[in-house]
Amino acid sequence: MRPSRVFRTPTRSGFPLGMGCIALGLILTWQTALGEWAETRAIGIFEIRSEFELQGDSLHRMMSELADLQDDVSRLLNLQPGTDPIEINMFQTRGSYREYLSVRVPQGASRPALFVRGQDMGRVYVYRHWGLEQDLRHECTHALLHNSLPYVPLWLDEGFAEYFEVPASRRSTGNVHLGELKRRILFGWKPDLDRLERREDLTEMTAEDYRESWGWAHFMLHGPMDVRQVLSDYLYDVESGNVAGRLSERLRARIPDVEDQLVAHLRNWGS
Repeated sequence: MRPSRVFRTPTRSGFPLGMGCIALGLILTWQTALGEWAETRAIGIFEIRSEFELQGDSLHRMMSELADLQDDVSRLLNLQPGTDPIEINMFQTRGSYREYLSVRVPQGASRPALFVRGQDMGRVYVYRHWGLEQDLRHECTHALLHNSLPYVPLWLDEGFAEYFEVPASRRSTGNVHLGELKRRILFGWKPDLDRLERREDLTEMTAEDYRESWGWAHFMLHGPMDVRQVLSDYLYDVESGNVAGRLSERLRARIPDVEDQLVAHLRNWGS
């Protein structure tokens, strides 16, 4: 019988860098659908290809956040960091983004950002717009999860991506989902994890599903130790190739009133 892993509690700030110093790759020229990549840069396992020049404080902040994000995802979820490269493709305009994807991933061309898991590597696509950094963190979270795990249930995949998409200092209390769920709880909202587990395609996910998935992710990262341990053991089995079953069944076996505890957790968080 294997011992349970101790689940680490996330803090609100001060995440250490787990990748050491950030290595910037040489500027190269690559061909895009419409012309040339302005430059490429390497940050650990991330390989960035951009149609626009990456300059100034925003560049260094983005690079630092990507390095931190890999460390945070692996450390807070007790996962072994994946080593496969993750390619990030950044486009100057929505038009060039959609033209590029239309011949490669046409079903994703209408989305503002996209993660595609390939056999050789994970690929993230995003274009320059207001909210680019948040979308980049969201899609890179997907890439990091699938770099460490053979599969991730859709609702859990999206819940963690919603959790990690905001800056580290805002993950605990600064996500808009928290205020909205608190408001809905006042009007009698109840979670429905069985509904989330039935979601098998991204097109089935509603705004309500994303919001509740974030709520479960927050609860399992910041809630009671029993809940955090269930998540840790579940991810261990997925990572190890063991039969993991349904996370809802594990949660209810350990905490029979887990839905009520989730509601209480969200209602009281930050109060």
